[in-house]
Amino acid sequence: MDELELIIKKIEDNIDSDDFEVIMIECMKNIESNHNEPGSIEALLKLMERHPLTSFGSPGAIAHFVETFYKKGYEEKLITSLKRMPTVHTVWMLHRIINGADNKEYYLSLLKHISENKDYYEKIRDEALYFLSIH
Repeated sequence: MDELELIIKKIEDNIDSDDFEVIMIECMKNIESNHNEPGSIEALLKLMERHPLTSFGSPGAIAHFVETFYKKGYEEKLITSLKRMPTVHTVWMLHRIINGADNKEYYLSLLKHISENKDYYEKIRDEALYFLSIH
């Protein structure tokens, strides 16, 4: 297991801990210092996919990190993740992209698809529907 995987495992191992936010912030500082590259985005999004109903903050340390790659490949990685397994948090991250996007129609169609797909948790579909209603 490489160092990035070990850091993400530490986040994941503490997801139900009372200290989750503190541990996540500490781990994200490590990632920012030692793995500050677009390649880290996918590993973090896959962590969220494994925990689709978990709140990772608002926006939280992970969102702050991945958004530093806005218009540098982040959007494409987020879309790929949303197509694999949308989560409450990644749907919310998509909403943040829509707020500053030029081609909102594409992102809104993705939200619509998520809101209508019965394979996804109801909470995720409802989140997508809510963001559709405000755009």
